[in-house]
Amino acid sequence: MDVPSPSGSEPWRFSRSGEPLPDHCLDCGALLAGPYCGNCGQKNELEHRSLWQLVKDAVGPAVLLEGKLWRTLGTLLLRPGALSEAYTEGKRSRYIRPLRLYLWVSVLFFGALALRPTQAVKVELDKEDEIHLPYAPLLERKLKAKMEALSSTESARERFGREFVGLLPKAAFFLVPFSALLLGLFWWKRAYVEHLVLALHGHTVLFLGFGVALVPLAPFHAVGIVAPLVWLPFAFRRFYRSRWWVTLLKAVPLAMLYLLLVSAASLGALFATILKD
Repeated sequence: MDVPSPSGSEPWRFSRSGEPLPDHCLDCGALLAGPYCGNCGQKNELEHRSLWQLVKDAVGPAVLLEGKLWRTLGTLLLRPGALSEAYTEGKRSRYIRPLRLYLWVSVLFFGALALRPTQAVKVELDKEDEIHLPYAPLLERKLKAKMEALSSTESARERFGREFVGLLPKAAFFLVPFSALLLGLFWWKRAYVEHLVLALHGHTVLFLGFGVALVPLAPFHAVGIVAPLVWLPFAFRRFYRSRWWVTLLKAVPLAMLYLLLVSAASLGALFATILKD
């Protein structure tokens, strides 16, 4: 049987670049009779994803109004790595897209964190301490001026805390692509965008856990901190299809490198707050 050409009577069977598209839905497996699946409604697209497509997937209806929210969260939390695996395999219509989910969860978490700036940042000062930065005179002057202001009033310390917390979402957002690069160092056979999908889901789980940890009760704090740490190796094992000993062997140095990234991002946010007029 001859395969129709892109210029034939069924152009929807080909991508814009002329590549043949699947004849079945990548999400539900139904046979396609047009550009959209008649069973689940997903558009017929190639399974490999681009960075631009990942960004476009973040644009859409409010996540809290979508019926797929609980299905997405259930898969994300109860089956570590399965949501990332489904997205990279082309199963996209039944779940909320990775970047959109990350954005909404991060907005909710940092919004809750901003309501508690005094607990997020604790400023302690000693008036007798001297600040001396011989190779950064501008930073030294800025730092001295900021410290003098913080020493003067409680409101200045509270404002400093609010400014610092306000920069944390930007610092966290920059962590995502760099953490994807770290994943690529240990699992180099996968495409960068696939690492980025897992990084988005991993940070979403971290924000959900840290959000639970904000509850001022010891059990919630423990669960919020420990649960994401347990989730990560299970997600690595499923997504990268590696053995347990390989997963754990890679997870330890990966965690150490990630902590260095977090420290650098936090210091960057701190210096940005200090230098802010």
